[in-house]
Amino acid sequence: MLYNKLMTDKKQIGFTLIELSIVLVIIGLLVGSVLMGKDLIRASEIRSTISQIEKYNTAVNTFRSKYGGIPGDLKYTEASGFGFYSIWFAPYIGYSGYGDGNGLIRSGFGAGPPSTVVNLYGEPFMFWRHLSDAKLIDGNYGENLNWAAETSAMSGVDTINAFLPTSKLTGSTIAVGSPLNGVNYFLLTKVTSIIGIGAFGTSENPLTAHEAYTIDSKIDDGLPATGTVFAIDAISAVNSSTGLNHPNTWKTVSAVAGCVASSAYVLTQTTPSCSLRFKFQ
Repeated sequence: MLYNKLMTDKKQIGFTLIELSIVLVIIGLLVGSVLMGKDLIRASEIRSTISQIEKYNTAVNTFRSKYGGIPGDLKYTEASGFGFYSIWFAPYIGYSGYGDGNGLIRSGFGAGPPSTVVNLYGEPFMFWRHLSDAKLIDGNYGENLNWAAETSAMSGVDTINAFLPTSKLTGSTIAVGSPLNGVNYFLLTKVTSIIGIGAFGTSENPLTAHEAYTIDSKIDDGLPATGTVFAIDAISAVNSSTGLNHPNTWKTVSAVAGCVASSAYVLTQTTPSCSLRFKFQ
């Protein structure tokens, strides 16, 4: 009798196949829920980023209607007259980089000094400072612009965010690049360093091709080389002083490795390989 009881108790130790199956199903559901949760969070971030860019477009149009110019592009006298932050850099008075009033956001200087002379007082940085001064966007940017102290590479999230807004999409930055064919652009990329006399130093591509396609489809035509939203390769674009600030030096859309092929987004690509630029509306 005692032997039979011990053998019965021994058989009951451990899980049955049915119990193991239930455990595996529960684990699968938990893993699936976590992955689905991440997808939902990312989808929410994409929607928020689209709204963020639309708000910046609205802010620019409001600024232009109220002050008669583009933020960052106002001439020194105009900007100071409205009480906005402005710079009078004696050797190059009146040239772009401090605002030349031509309606285009670009870095560097105009017809006089070499266009390669770029600094943090360039229009792409003053752009955000003027929108902040006008209280048309959330946050304060460019409060510590300082030519003397900012002539070397600066990196780190906090440093970058002091000059450029963080996108609602985790791990990305919203910036403004120099115009292409007379059109201003917002940039959705990830700026990782800025250089006092070289504008944007380095950058990364924060979007997968599918994420880029999703944003493009919601705002534009879903095609990477047409419309108002374009795919770009930021990594190859910002390794020089004329990189991210000058879209005409970026790789053509067909050469954005892992992001675009045959003038279409590579939707099977899961590695971040895309950045985007958006025409001002």
